[in-house]
Formats: sequence, structure tokens, C-alpha cells
Amino acid sequence: MKKIITLLTCLTVLCGFAMAEPVSDDPFEREKFEAEKTSTYVIIPEEQHCTDKNASVKIEYSPIYDEVRIYYETLYVTYDRGEAMNTVMAVLQDFQKENKYYSYRYLRPESQKLFRDDRGQKKMQWSAYLKFDR
Repeated sequence: MKKIITLLTCLTVLCGFAMAEPVSDDPFEREKFEAEKTSTYVIIPEEQHCTDKNASVKIEYSPIYDEVRIYYETLYVTYDRGEAMNTVMAVLQDFQKENKYYSYRYLRPESQKLFRDDRGQKKMQWSAYLKFDR
């Protein structure tokens, strides 16, 4: 009886090894995986939904974590917080449909930053950090 149990156990272990996927020792595949894991894509949406002609929207997307940082930038004198939020929500809805997400949530509260660009103009940047769910 002990021999039969031992034989069945050995056969089960051997079948498990036979069906297991071989592990690649190729260092280039590991580097490629690490690069994809930590990659962030910068996306400039084609349809920006902006009514302000000086405004622009930029998305930084990390697909492995399903996280997005979105930036709305415009001149300080033309900045309107409500318009910024409406524009960002419209862009996020487009992004959500394109990438087949069903919801998102804020990981941090939205922030606003006033700065001067390289030409010395005052600019305002509205940003948010989001997590999308599938």
C-alpha cells in the first residue's frame, strides 16, 4: 500500500513538472519586463475639450498599475477652476472608454500650482492623481 501511494505521489509530481512553463534565463527578457513594468506613457489627447485656446491637457499613464496623472495647464489670467475640472472630466471619460476601464478614484486631492514658464508668463497648472479600475 505504501509503494502505491509513493508511486502515485511521484507520478503527480512528475506530471506537475511536465506541465509547468519553462523559466527563461534570458537577461534581455528580464530587462524588457522590468522596463515595461516601470514605464510611464505621456499621452496628449487628440480631443482636449478645451474652451480656453491657451489651455492644454497632458496625461501620464502607468499601465501596470492602472494609474494616471493628469495635468491641465493654461495662462494664469485665463484660468477658471470649473472649466479646468470640466475639461479634465471629459478627457478622462474618453480615456476610460478607450482603455476599457469602468471607474476611477482619486488617490490624492487635486492640486493647483502657479509658476512662470521659460518666457516669463504666469501659468496655472491643475493636476490630479487617479487610479482606474477594470
